[in-house]
Amino acid sequence: MEERSSEDQLKLEIERKHYARAALLAASMKLLPAEEVKELRLKALWQISAVSRNAAGTGILGREYGWTKEEVAEYLKTMAKREKEHGVYKALEPCYDQITGKYLSFDEWLEQLLKHWDNIGVP
Repeated sequence: MEERSSEDQLKLEIERKHYARAALLAASMKLLPAEEVKELRLKALWQISAVSRNAAGTGILGREYGWTKEEVAEYLKTMAKREKEHGVYKALEPCYDQITGKYLSFDEWLEQLLKHWDNIGVP
């Protein structure tokens, strides 16, 4: 089996849209400048929050990346606004939330996330 270089692994993870993994590889192996690592981390945060609606993952990633609740909230609200302005509603539509047992829009889900932030993703 052929061994891939670190750069090839990073490229593959980005192509697969595995942003959390790509950010981890880029940061740990110092493959990209800090600003590009931050962009990958922001993409990972949006993906796990809006696309996957994973509250625990959002809390864990936010803390792992050293961001405060307020920073996470500001970014997610900004991205949601940007998506609406561009007419991209897929990630913002109501989704079933296992914790509440209800279908929540992204804004409602985010409100719940922020309300319970201190208990999310904590073992």
